[in-house]
Amino acid sequence: MDGLELAGRFSYITNALGYCGPDCAYEKFLEYVKGNKNTDDIEKALKRFEGLFPYLNAIAKKTGKKFTDYSVVEAYWIGNSLLDEFTDEDIKEIIFQLTQRGLPESIGKRLIDNLPRGFVPHHNFNVFYVGVGRTSGKVETTLQNMDNCRISWGKIAEIYGETIIVLANQLKFSDGKYYLGEEEPRTAVYIKEMLPNLKKGDYVALHWGFAPMVLDERQLENLKRYSNRTLDVMNASNKNDKQ
Repeated sequence: MDGLELAGRFSYITNALGYCGPDCAYEKFLEYVKGNKNTDDIEKALKRFEGLFPYLNAIAKKTGKKFTDYSVVEAYWIGNSLLDEFTDEDIKEIIFQLTQRGLPESIGKRLIDNLPRGFVPHHNFNVFYVGVGRTSGKVETTLQNMDNCRISWGKIAEIYGETIIVLANQLKFSDGKYYLGEEEPRTAVYIKEMLPNLKKGDYVALHWGFAPMVLDERQLENLKRYSNRTLDVMNASNKNDKQ
């Protein structure tokens, strides 16, 4: 799998739901996964995703790579060591770039002015701090949508056609703190052409109730690590606001 395919897998569901990106890009993504290497179409489509491209572009520039490089795409969606190179000023610049793509300037300014220390440009930072749906304007910023949009993980317990039952955590919020609840059965869907060899016991990434890929052990640990880092910074910020 290359970076374009990885980006297409995670962007597939939000585009199919009409939440971000150009119309029908998800069809091109699926064609690419199936072997039609329409590279130019995929690159052009990804650049038109309102919230996605500023992050990929920033990670690429910071690390001297192309925005389509697998490690760049993986850093944003799952998490890896490329994220550790970012400073608070780098994060502020990403937020500014988002204001050029649809994020209201008033919200962008507030986010920049109040940015807590320690964030990295992971997708879950965009979900939690920038706010799910704020850049595209097509999704309401609610706890349920935050839970749906964040990249989470689940262990497959059962498979029924293209529906799976996974053991996964639900995002919760109480006493000014975000946290992940105990594992519980949750329903998700997948596409057999994307995951033809899916089996019980596999860990999959989850995005809007859709499983775009199987996670290996390294990816699973990185996703947990950078997800928890984002939650920790959010919660520390909320605590400080109360003091």
